[in-house]
Amino acid sequence: MRPVVLSWHARADLREIAAFIAADDPARAARFVTELRARCQSLSHHPMQDRPAPEIDPDLRILVFRAYLILHRVHDDTVRIDRVVHAARDLSALWPHD
Repeated sequence: MRPVVLSWHARADLREIAAFIAADDPARAARFVTELRARCQSLSHHPMQDRPAPEIDPDLRILVFRAYLILHRVHDDTVRIDRVVHAARDLSALWPHD
């Protein structure tokens, strides 16, 4: 079991998601973000349960939760969540290109 660590960007993403949903339904926002965080934590037990994303970054993996993508990397001792973004986002814009 590897601990799951959220990057600064991932934490900011979760706050933005919560604020967006809360504009219509604060209770639903709290429930949704709780479910989303639980899905992130599931990577602790099954860090390779998702698909790699070599088209973006060779070490990046993507776990889908409803309409959101949990972008993360599996390390020897941790799973690092880099971003949590809506599936409609242009993922290539989130990573610099050489």
